[in-house]
Amino acid sequence: MSSESPTLSALRALIEAYMEKVESLERNRKPGEGLFGLRGGPKDDACHEIFFEDVRTLLDDFAKTSPSSAEAREVLSALYAAAAQNRECGSAYWMLLAIHGPGLVLTDWLDASDAAALYDELRATYPRRERLPALKKNLAALKAKKES
Repeated sequence: MSSESPTLSALRALIEAYMEKVESLERNRKPGEGLFGLRGGPKDDACHEIFFEDVRTLLDDFAKTSPSSAEAREVLSALYAAAAQNRECGSAYWMLLAIHGPGLVLTDWLDASDAAALYDELRATYPRRERLPALKKNLAALKAKKES
């Protein structure tokens, strides 16, 4: 049984801490916060931007280590799965889709086989209506990689 890579463990920890923070914000929401388009509430908390930047830094640093295709696939698979595993948490769901963007740096390290598997996984997991620009860019990069 192989152990998780430090990057994968760190990514899982970031996602878990983020989800705990968002759930705490939702539980402690004041009545009327964020209603009718008004500012305030969980969706406006700084934790979302901090999380995005932490994920970006982690993935950029990981890409600099020249990971193997298998290592990159493992991290990307966890990154791509996070939103699907948390669909019920509206204020976090869209950010979990947005973090697909920083994952783009890892597609260069994939071989055609791993790129094809991730491409199929993403297409099966996220219907077209949920594909933000970051996900569309990842799909395009994976498609190009699998066809190379």
